[in-house]
Amino acid sequence: MTTTTEPQPLTARQTDVKNWISGYIDTHGFSPTIREIQHAYGWKTPNAAKCHLEPLRKKGHVTWQEGCSRTLRVIGGDA
Repeated sequence: MTTTTEPQPLTARQTDVKNWISGYIDTHGFSPTIREIQHAYGWKTPNAAKCHLEPLRKKGHVTWQEGCSRTLRVIGGDA
């Protein structure tokens, strides 16, 4: 039996981060780095960006390949 998992709903902040990433990819043609996300939001450490990205991944809205830069991808169009 195959089941499809729908992405879980996002908080307002998660929606904002997802939309920012989508806009960055649309503008530049490639995904942002963790540091670029950090700087865009004014967070003091890259870990803050990771702490915002991990729930997006767990909820099925983004994916990336560990250890490779610029592999962040948004799944689905609507946040």
